[in-house]
Amino acid sequence: MARFRPFKGIRFAGECVGSMDPVVAPPYDVISPAARDRLCASSPYNVARLILNRDGHAAAADLYRAWLQSGVLVGEDGPVFYLYCQEFESDGPRRRIGVIGALHLEPFSTGVVRRHERTFAHHKRDRLELTRAVKANLSPIFGLFSNPELSIAPERGWDSRADIDVVHDGVRSRVWVLRDPALLASVSAAVEGRTLFIADGHHRYETALNYYESLHPDAPPPTGADAPGDAVAPAAHVLAFLAAFEDPGMVILPTHREIVRAGGATPDALAREIEKRFTIDRLADTNADGAQALERLRAIPYSENAFVVALKGRRELWIARRPVVHSPHGSVTEGLDVSVLHSVLLGEALEAAGGREAEVAYSPVAAPLFTKVREGESDAALFMRPMLAEQMEAACLAGELLPQKSTYFYPKLLTGLVFHALER
Repeated sequence: MARFRPFKGIRFAGECVGSMDPVVAPPYDVISPAARDRLCASSPYNVARLILNRDGHAAAADLYRAWLQSGVLVGEDGPVFYLYCQEFESDGPRRRIGVIGALHLEPFSTGVVRRHERTFAHHKRDRLELTRAVKANLSPIFGLFSNPELSIAPERGWDSRADIDVVHDGVRSRVWVLRDPALLASVSAAVEGRTLFIADGHHRYETALNYYESLHPDAPPPTGADAPGDAVAPAAHVLAFLAAFEDPGMVILPTHREIVRAGGATPDALAREIEKRFTIDRLADTNADGAQALERLRAIPYSENAFVVALKGRRELWIARRPVVHSPHGSVTEGLDVSVLHSVLLGEALEAAGGREAEVAYSPVAAPLFTKVREGESDAALFMRPMLAEQMEAACLAGELLPQKSTYFYPKLLTGLVFHALER
């Protein structure tokens, strides 16, 4: 069963670091080298110095321990949960609410924690090396569960002053420390017995499993109801933000594909192969950011697979569409846009056009990709609609894995709000 527990978190001391705004950062995997430099320049305590230290993981570990010893980082007196609220704009003002705590690790074989994306081996190796050096979870995973009745508020109400209040990249994040024993018990009870779906942080969860295995090579994490808590077995837990599927602030954005180099396929050859496999609607490329094409794309029902295609050297945009196909004994995910994009557009069509080992990049922001294709910096770009929450849930329940970067939950959780020690 799912076990979500309060823990003694480690946080930055406000009297040492001052404002938290220049201290936090997005997750490591969305930080470019240039962004890392900007983050590190913003404060001597920016968390990018831990999660992406220029001098390597050993230097990050030394810095982490120095901050602990000097009082820059301080631990809670007792186990707590952290109520985390993000306020942002996405088709109007929204608010997403969840709780940060210590989630007991479950092997995927138990079915309690379910994934929906494949992961990159090199990312897991890198994060495991960092975890071994620092011996702490520096960033939370993002998990979802279904509980329409879930309602959690700060102990002194929403108008009370938050323990952490930061604004990063236009998103306001507030955190309240929850200490009331009855409230802590109710949060744990709200999760217990539920199936958890990893929304974001697949690499971090698998890294937590790998770290535990490195400490206990002959025994998986205990899964019984009497499994030890975080105070006794912190390495059997992972820092997690959990929220309900039903939260009205749950926003999933698409992650678009940029074909930086088509691996030998020319734009004309790729266009011919796409036309063989899809019906094409042609639009004049009159909007610099592709807004008209993306608006048309969003209006197409999910009974069809549909994508906006931009090809280098062409002064028009395409909407490639075709009816969703479900084979009699096929998988749950075979008809999803992201599966068709990888198997047909980036697979069959690109290979038939002569593309071999194409260089593909990922971005949730569409406008720069239109510009790069238009100016000839990239060979092509493929733009997607967001995956529906029920599609992701179906994939998880079926135990099927989608391609990397299939979902982009917006906004990203901040790193630097609280850490989880992996040593007693």
